[in-house]
Amino acid sequence: RRTSGGAMTESSDDIPIVDLSSDPASVASVIRDACVRHGFFYLTNHGVPRSLIDGMHDASRAFFALPESAKRTVLASNDANNRGWTPLGEETLDPATQTRGDTKEGYYIGREIGPSSDEYGKPLRGPNQWPDEAKLGLTESGFREPMMRYHAALTKLCDSLMPSFAEALGLHKDFFEDKFKFPTATLRPLRYSEHKSAPEEGVLGAGAHSDYGVLTVLWTDGRNGLEIRRNELWCPVKPLPDEKNAFICNVGDLCERWTNGVFKSTVHRVVTRADLAGRGNRRHSCAFFWEPDFDTRVEPLPACVAENPPRRYEPTTYGEYILAKYRATHADFEKR
Repeated sequence: RRTSGGAMTESSDDIPIVDLSSDPASVASVIRDACVRHGFFYLTNHGVPRSLIDGMHDASRAFFALPESAKRTVLASNDANNRGWTPLGEETLDPATQTRGDTKEGYYIGREIGPSSDEYGKPLRGPNQWPDEAKLGLTESGFREPMMRYHAALTKLCDSLMPSFAEALGLHKDFFEDKFKFPTATLRPLRYSEHKSAPEEGVLGAGAHSDYGVLTVLWTDGRNGLEIRRNELWCPVKPLPDEKNAFICNVGDLCERWTNGVFKSTVHRVVTRADLAGRGNRRHSCAFFWEPDFDTRVEPLPACVAENPPRRYEPTTYGEYILAKYRATHADFEKR
């Protein structure tokens, strides 16, 4: 799914807030409302301590501030499982309209999977690639420990949300349980460059795209930049006040496919505005992508086909689906 252009004249203030301190029926109801309309919602009272978020952020800032030569010691393009650093411009999320790669850099972190695991050897399954913290001067903030602690907390959070998603679809609350036993749980801290975006010229922090998977949980540093496309207009998604400790969540293409279009995967992008460009005011965020087991079969749910006929998607497996997505958007992926 790709898109470009459009004026920004609408507000995204109607994005619902899913408060996890509410009763389960209310949580499922608000999730359904959000996902049927545009697939975006804020998540509050989620139980992830601020200390874990701050630790992840400190580690992210310290790593991205390193010289490029240091970051190149952990290039994702040198790793068979796509773990590690992705340089500025390596990813082009909207290749049909972008004239250069995204003005951001990132770092892929997944579940640690060793040789003794039955998953070992499958595509995108294996150990993480970590920087040498002592050699690169990261011992104060650390990197591996704060990232994996945050990864574990987000894994627990997303796993706890799946019964609510099932109930939002009128399914038994355990429907997704056997499909996420060995999930593709990918953490990706990001840093955007100071370069001002020029959407009309094909230059963006992150090109227009819809996410690949089931659920994305996004933390941001409070700076604006995220926009969603609604009714042919670009609408800003404003971070909630810091004291809310909120995440921004959205469903992805695989969720839309599974629900036969009942739940919407909405196109979004990141734009670095003039007031943030060139002032050393780099935007940081961290996305957590929650996706099923590699061999999970995904086909439209019968109840969703009945709700939104006709059947719109053919059956696939998650593995086949995600490998095709990476090949289409990562310049170095085919080299591995």
